Amino acid sequence: MHIALGVEDLTKVRFQVSPLWETVTSIKALQKGTPVHRPWIEMVKERIAASTDPRAQEHLTVLTALVLPTGYIADSLTPTQQRQDSFAESLEAIRAVPREFWERDLHHLADLTAGRPSHRTIYELLSDIDAAISRILAALEWYWAAAVEPFWPRLRSVLLADIDTRLEQLARDGIQEVFKTLHPSVRPTSTGLEIMRGCCYSASSIPDPGRGLVLVPNVFVWPDTLVLNVQPFVPTITYAPRGVGRLWETVRETSESPVSALLGRTRAQILAQLDVPMTTTQLACALDLAAGTVSGHLRVLSGSGLAESLRSGREVFYRRGELGEALLSRA
Repeated sequence: MHIALGVEDLTKVRFQVSPLWETVTSIKALQKGTPVHRPWIEMVKERIAASTDPRAQEHLTVLTALVLPTGYIADSLTPTQQRQDSFAESLEAIRAVPREFWERDLHHLADLTAGRPSHRTIYELLSDIDAAISRILAALEWYWAAAVEPFWPRLRSVLLADIDTRLEQLARDGIQEVFKTLHPSVRPTSTGLEIMRGCCYSASSIPDPGRGLVLVPNVFVWPDTLVLNVQPFVPTITYAPRGVGRLWETVRETSESPVSALLGRTRAQILAQLDVPMTTTQLACALDLAAGTVSGHLRVLSGSGLAESLRSGREVFYRRGELGEALLSRA
């Protein structure tokens, strides 16, 4: 698959954190049983089984029909967003997708699911597009609350940290180097990007040039990428951010370690908690400490190079620095 990028497109490359993309790709990860996400899968299966929504099974049936465990995802589930939208705003973007694009996606899914149990669900949705969109939105809202929202602060911190790192790379090395490190299947060419995968889009459905490119770090897409390159959306590539492998790790125990003796128990706990970037408030909640106490310890850890801060809008996240990582690895 080739994404053509001209000079104007390169001036419009942007990164975006998307709760909607995470929600949609997590449905795929849940069906596939992606090993790196096994702790999350086990927790989510319990949460879904405990759901009191009488339509829970119907919601899951609709979503797994639209998001195949391998391959195609209905493009209309992930419309282009103009900013870092909330999940509620993302649902409104789905609602605004013209019905003819929903029909296109559902007909394509009908062809792909012939002979499968989900084929019947797809034809039910095709029989009344307006009702189908309402069913899809209700299913997404239920699934987000059950499976993704409880984990969103941790997911979001990993995504923001990846964007921060790539923006540093952009400033230092340029956009071509950023492209080269997105994923082994993504290769920059003289005319754009070559993604080593099949293309299910016809030439007439490819977006017009000049609209730019959206890069979306996405935890649940690991170890693959997903590409959206069809009208009426802006070309989009999702890729796995750095740190996915440690996302669900149990925090390292430090209470009896030499690190605790060196730094003090609380600072050692904070350092161990920073497997993924976190705000002062998130750390305070995780460790059941006062925010002011955590803030004071973070100043010391940052000042000594054991932790680093990064800013996203009005929020400040902290992550373990190389020195902190080396210290913990020797404990």
